[in-house]
Amino acid sequence: MEKYLDIISDDELVSSIKTLISTPSPTGYTKEAEAFLLEYAKKYSIDARKTEKGAVIYNFGSDNAKKGSCFAAHIDTLGLMVRSVNGNSVKFVPINGIPPIYAVGDYCTIMAYDGNRYRGTILPDNPSVHVNKDIRDVPLKYDKFHIRVDYRFSEDEPAKKKIFPGDFIFLDPKFDFIEGFVKTRFLDDKASAGLFLVIAKKLKEAEKKGQLKLKKNIYFYFNITEETGQGISSLPDVDNLYIVDMGVVGDEINGDEFSVSLCPMDSSGPYNYDLTRELETLCIENKLDYKKDIFPYYGSDGSAALRACKDIKVALFGVGVNASHGYERAHIDGLKNTYNLLKSVILKECIE
Repeated sequence: MEKYLDIISDDELVSSIKTLISTPSPTGYTKEAEAFLLEYAKKYSIDARKTEKGAVIYNFGSDNAKKGSCFAAHIDTLGLMVRSVNGNSVKFVPINGIPPIYAVGDYCTIMAYDGNRYRGTILPDNPSVHVNKDIRDVPLKYDKFHIRVDYRFSEDEPAKKKIFPGDFIFLDPKFDFIEGFVKTRFLDDKASAGLFLVIAKKLKEAEKKGQLKLKKNIYFYFNITEETGQGISSLPDVDNLYIVDMGVVGDEINGDEFSVSLCPMDSSGPYNYDLTRELETLCIENKLDYKKDIFPYYGSDGSAALRACKDIKVALFGVGVNASHGYERAHIDGLKNTYNLLKSVILKECIE
């Protein structure tokens, strides 16, 4: 197997993921992450373009190559949005499927329309235990919470003149890497996107050295609307679409944080049998730790592509992630297994 795509160190993967996670990108406000991806491509001379919708595509092509294979991850995440401002209290609504239990008590940043950013804390209404005897019985509903903004407003400068409905709210990711575990918000799906950055850089380095001979074009598609179910708006000329998104960890599921998860079927129905079987074969041949699972409450960019009747084959795999849509966690071994499966697909399918 070609050595130029091998992982050099754990930090190579972790630092790439951390940089992406540190860049806020809730669905609807992904421009900072888009700019980072384009700047990264420019830094390493990777051919890249941005769609009208805002997705970023890295392209490795050859005049002699046949069609292409597309590898897709999404950089949009969960988040919040200001609903109303009353006095110094900011009410909000969720963007996508973050359960209230995973939001209350968290630090956050409100990005105001004028560009100013205000720090704050998500709290239940009337939050002091010493004046609210019912605080322990507060229902876990967003309309029972508010954001306490860390800014001294005044009669001349009330909150409602600085913060408005529609302003985006970024949740602190709380990134940490300890004992091999990466624990943070938004591993769904910035873990996969971070792996793309690492392998794209290595492919470009190989191309510069004349080591890269393609039989198929390679596309890395960074989508920005997965969490709202809109999926990929347009695809390059490809026959195979590999969705690299988080694997599920939980009750009655085989998946764990140390393996790459293969998903034969999710809530949208089965993925392509032949591609999924080939992924499993590559795992076996390369001695990768993997698990196969049905994801009953899950949809992906591949699901959206199939619903749009795209004439392509689609498969889904990704690192196992614990506590999805909450305080998520993966392990470096699972990230390596996922990276090595991604590498194996590219080497077998796209490189001579």
